[in-house]
Amino acid sequence: MNILVLNGSPRKHGNTAFMIEAFLDGAKHQGHHVDVISVCEKNINGCLACEYCHTKGNGACIQQDDMQEIYPLLQEAEMVVLASPVYYHGFSGQLQCAINRIYALDKPKKLRKAALFLSSGSDSVYDGAIYAYENSFIQYLGLENMGIFKAYDLQNQSEALRKELFAFGSSLENMPFSLEEFLAVMDSGKEVVAGSDVHQCMHVLAQEALKITAKLNNAYHTPEEITESFCKLTGKTVGENFAVFPPFYTDCGKNLTIGKNVFFNSGCRMQDQGGITIGNGTLLGHNVVLATLNHDKNPEKRGNMHPAAIHIGKNVWIGANATVLPGVTIAL
Repeated sequence: MNILVLNGSPRKHGNTAFMIEAFLDGAKHQGHHVDVISVCEKNINGCLACEYCHTKGNGACIQQDDMQEIYPLLQEAEMVVLASPVYYHGFSGQLQCAINRIYALDKPKKLRKAALFLSSGSDSVYDGAIYAYENSFIQYLGLENMGIFKAYDLQNQSEALRKELFAFGSSLENMPFSLEEFLAVMDSGKEVVAGSDVHQCMHVLAQEALKITAKLNNAYHTPEEITESFCKLTGKTVGENFAVFPPFYTDCGKNLTIGKNVFFNSGCRMQDQGGITIGNGTLLGHNVVLATLNHDKNPEKRGNMHPAAIHIGKNVWIGANATVLPGVTIAL
């Protein structure tokens, strides 16, 4: 996995740098590629709110400063770590400028995870930074929050903190290739050989999906929170007026595309590795199953799988307990 760390501390060997270094050791031990950018050493201006990036610029910022070095790394990053000392209950000014300038990209194409590291002298100053991270970063970009790590006073540069962040870096699953490459293989319909790199990616994505659906299914959530969970689950924006009555189950989520005015009743199960597209206005009844994988018919290769996409058109109603098999298209 490609990980980008944005270090918002002006101190080269300070408390924030200690947190980053411990995480870096663990992530590299697991085989991840990590780039660390010290934004305080860069010339990064604040956003001008000129909208050039979203009009004439086609995603390019009009300002030609050091943020131009960071944009390519953001486009390749699958996870971003924001690391900062707490200044006036928030991020350092330099880091906030860099965060605001991500707006030019809208959402980096491969980015799907994030984490937050905060260091301070007190345990009562984190609220502003955490609120900005959860609402203006995680929610806006539709990312999975992998964790918030805080240290204050004597916790800073402690052995316990080093072990915690090393363990966090080591715990991150490492996909053999990018999500886009995985989806391209699955959408091609090629056989997935048991134990292959593609099969390994399936397991990694399954664990992520299980975490998200477990949270979704085991407590009450508002409609807005459910939509947010599905944005994290699918890695994309779901259509307007989308609604679900939990529980909902999937062992992937990243190859699921949902249109507008779609409703899932309780108990729906989706095996979307092979690709599931659901058109506008579609309703799914209780316990509907959409399955896009078949195991090989040869018992000696039974662990191998054959993906085939399911396409559901506009204004379709699928009744309770129906099962839709791989490769099926349903349209009015």
